[in-house]
Amino acid sequence: MKQAPIRRASQKDEAHLAALQKRAYVKYVPLLGTAPQPMAEDARRLLEEYEVWVVDGAEDVLAGALVLRTAADHLLIWSVAVDPTQQGVGLGRRLLDFAEAEARKRGLTEIRLYTNALFTDNRQLYAHLGYVETGIELHEGRELVHMAKTLAAAV
Repeated sequence: MKQAPIRRASQKDEAHLAALQKRAYVKYVPLLGTAPQPMAEDARRLLEEYEVWVVDGAEDVLAGALVLRTAADHLLIWSVAVDPTQQGVGLGRRLLDFAEAEARKRGLTEIRLYTNALFTDNRQLYAHLGYVETGIELHEGRELVHMAKTLAAAV
């Protein structure tokens, strides 16, 4: 079965992006007692201020989204959102691999992300993929764990 391509999001995707962010992150509400930052973030702002890549799903919904921001010396993964019906089939990994490829294309050898300290499964997954915890920051009453991965230079 052919995979849907990863494409750059446009303003036309705003409502679908907002819905995906909510579907993907709602499972964390009981753990946090509030909506995680990506779930609460305005999709229009994300599309205007970040670089958003998406994968189309069935029936006019998004299966996944990747929100990136380029800095001088690294690429930041702000969010990886995968529709709950698509979790466990490799889409999240595919989006992370895409982010790493984008970093290399831009001549960057480091990729960074952060996650909530309470999201232990995410922290373990990122560690398994080569990310190293680089610090903990208190942000709006939440502990964020910063992680980084050194990438081999593009060949």
